[in-house]
Amino acid sequence: MCGLHTDNPLEVQIKLIRKYLKLKIMADNVSFRGHEQERNHVYDLFKRTVSHGESHSALMIGPRGSGKTTLINSVLHQIGQEVDLSNDAIIVRLNGLIHHDDKIALKSITAQMQLENAVGDRVFGTFAENLAFLLSCLQSGADRRCKSMLFVLEEFDMFCHSGRTQTLLYNLFDITHSQQAPMCVLGITNRIDVMELLEKRVKSRFSHRHLFIFPNEYDPQRAPQYKYQDLLVQLLSMPVKPKTATKKKRSRRNTVTSEDIEMEAKIAGDSHTLPQPILSRINLDQLNQDFVTDWNNHIASLREDHKVIDCLEKLCYYTVNEQVFRNVLFELVSKLSADSPYIEVSNLSTIIDKTVAPEHRVKLLQSLSILELSLVIAMKHGMEIFDGQPMNFEMVLHRYTKFANSNSSTQTVPRPVILKAFEHLQELEIIMPVKTTDSIYNSGDTTASRVQKEFKLYTLAVPNEDISDAVKNFKALPTEINHWFNNSVV
Repeated sequence: MCGLHTDNPLEVQIKLIRKYLKLKIMADNVSFRGHEQERNHVYDLFKRTVSHGESHSALMIGPRGSGKTTLINSVLHQIGQEVDLSNDAIIVRLNGLIHHDDKIALKSITAQMQLENAVGDRVFGTFAENLAFLLSCLQSGADRRCKSMLFVLEEFDMFCHSGRTQTLLYNLFDITHSQQAPMCVLGITNRIDVMELLEKRVKSRFSHRHLFIFPNEYDPQRAPQYKYQDLLVQLLSMPVKPKTATKKKRSRRNTVTSEDIEMEAKIAGDSHTLPQPILSRINLDQLNQDFVTDWNNHIASLREDHKVIDCLEKLCYYTVNEQVFRNVLFELVSKLSADSPYIEVSNLSTIIDKTVAPEHRVKLLQSLSILELSLVIAMKHGMEIFDGQPMNFEMVLHRYTKFANSNSSTQTVPRPVILKAFEHLQELEIIMPVKTTDSIYNSGDTTASRVQKEFKLYTLAVPNEDISDAVKNFKALPTEINHWFNNSVV
C-alpha cells in the first residue's frame, strides 16, 4: 500500500478492482468454457463457410443461461483472429423477439449488409426477390463471387409462429440447400420441440443438424456447486503481472498499460484476463501488485470456505443458470468499498437467499403493473370478506372501481384494459380458475369452459404473506394503494 502516492490508496485499488470485475462478470461475452465438441462443430461450420465458400445450416438448443450466444461469440472472435472477417464475410444477427415481421427482418438484413443505398426506393414483388437482389449486390469480380454470410438467428422459435408464413426461414434455408451463395444459418433456441413448429417446406431444406448445450455437461463427474467454486475463483480473480517482466517494462517507461498486463499475464499463463477490446476500457496503471496478490489469495481461500460451499450448494438446488450466478457475483462486487475491501461470506449468503429463496412469487408480484397489483389486492380483500370464496372479474372490477372512485388521484382505466390485466394475471398463474365438483362432464372440467370470461370464477394462487411482502417492498407504489392494502375492508 505504501507504494501508492494518492490521498486514499485503498479506495483507488478497490475502485479499479470493482470496475475490472464488473466488466469481467457482465461485459465479457467472448470467454467460453467447456462444451469443446459443440464449440468445435460450430467453429468448423463457420470456418468452412468463410474459407471454402460452403453452405450449412444448424440449430443450437439449450436452456437459457447455458452459454449458447457466448459460444458463438467465442467462435467468431477466434475466426476473426485467423482471417479477415470484415472483408471475407458478413455477419447478420436477427432476434425473433425483434424481427418478428418479414419486413422488419429484411430491413435489418439490408442495414447489416450495408446495402441501403443499393436498394433505395426499389419495389420487389416477393421476399425472395428482395433477398436475391441483396445477394447479387454482394457479388464481385469476373467470376461474380459472393461474400460469405453468417446468419445467427436468436430466439429461433419466434420465427416459427404458426400464425405467419415462415418466409424468412424458407428463403434462408433454400439458399443454403441450393448453394446459391456461401451462407451458414445457425438458429439458437431454448425450445427442444422447435422442429415441430417448422413448415414442411422449411424442414425439407434444413440440414437437421442439431447441437445440444446443457449446463451440467461442463464436468458431469462433479456436482454443480464445484463448477460454481471454479467459476467463483475465475470471475473474481485479478490478473497478476510477473515481477521480472514488471521491472523490464518499467526500465523502458514509467507507466504500465493494460496491454502490458494482458501480454505479461498471458506469458505467465494467467487465465484471469479479459479480452483486449474489453480490457482497453479500463486503465490499470495504478494497480498495486501486492494488493492484487493479497486479493487473489483471499479469493482462493473462499473456494475452500465451508460456508461458501454451503451457499453455492443452496443456489444449485434452485438453479444451475450461470447468468443467475453472475448476477449474484455482480451484486457482491458492488458492495466492495474502502471500509469493506474484501468479499464477506455473510453478504454472499444474503444475496443468494434473496435471489433463490421462496421470494420467487414475491418478485413475480413486484414485476406487475400498478393496475395488475391493484386487482390482486381487490381480489384478496374480496375473498377475505366472503370467507375465501372464489371471485369472478365483475366482482373484482366492482371492488377496484369502488377504490378508484374514492381516490381522486387514481387514474381512470377503461374496462377493456382492466379485463386484459386480469387475463394477464391468469397467464402468470397468480389467479387460477376454479374446478367444479358437480360437473356432468369429465372431472377435470372447469367453469372456464362453459361461461363467459367475465363470470369465470378464480381464486388467488399466491399466499397473503407474499402479497404483503410484495406491497411492502414495491418501489414507486402509490401511497393510496399501500394504505388500501393495509386497511381492513368492510
